[in-house]
Amino acid sequence: MGMPYQMAMAVAHGKLDLNVALQRMAQKDKVTKLMERHDLSRALATQIAIGHADLNQVLGRRRLDAHRAENRDRTCLLVGVGTKAFGLNGSELFKGEATEVSAYSAFLKEDGADEAVEVHKLRFKYCYDPRDWKAVRKGIKKPKKKSEEPVEPAVRPQDRYSCSDRRVFALMDGKKDVTASLLEGEQIRGRITWFSRYELGFEVKGGTEIVVFRHALQNLG
Repeated sequence: MGMPYQMAMAVAHGKLDLNVALQRMAQKDKVTKLMERHDLSRALATQIAIGHADLNQVLGRRRLDAHRAENRDRTCLLVGVGTKAFGLNGSELFKGEATEVSAYSAFLKEDGADEAVEVHKLRFKYCYDPRDWKAVRKGIKKPKKKSEEPVEPAVRPQDRYSCSDRRVFALMDGKKDVTASLLEGEQIRGRITWFSRYELGFEVKGGTEIVVFRHALQNLG
């Protein structure tokens, strides 16, 4: 039966029940397979084998950690990547190139302009490639009535819409369409393809990407 010698002797001398011995062998085999298949430590594989940990949750946390590590500082506010279209507070659309980015603001130079203008980062709502404007126009549902005053995001992060990495990852991992509702009423529907500390990447109908800034969110679901 492939039983280790010492275990077989314990069974033969009545010190160990045969069924218990077989259960231990099956558990050990399961632990080994979990370690090999999913690159788990023996301790964690044992916890899963005895039912004290859930394999799907363990693998999900691993994928979340990997995504965080890879995309933590990812952003659409980059210098030297060409012209981007930026949706700004006050329903303003700015098409230009970032020439400088600091901790709290970005300098944008409009095509054909002589000088760049400074824009505080909290004014940014979304970003996309202006060449995709036709698809983006279909992917962003704008409010019927424009607000008289721009709706500014809360300055303190703790006062903004709560959107944890774990929840965003669950939505992304599910590969289902979700709707991002923004503070000024726009709605963007698509699949989340990546997220960083400050932004979310959405793939809308047609495969076009729209990057949404977290501070501009009113709701996500």
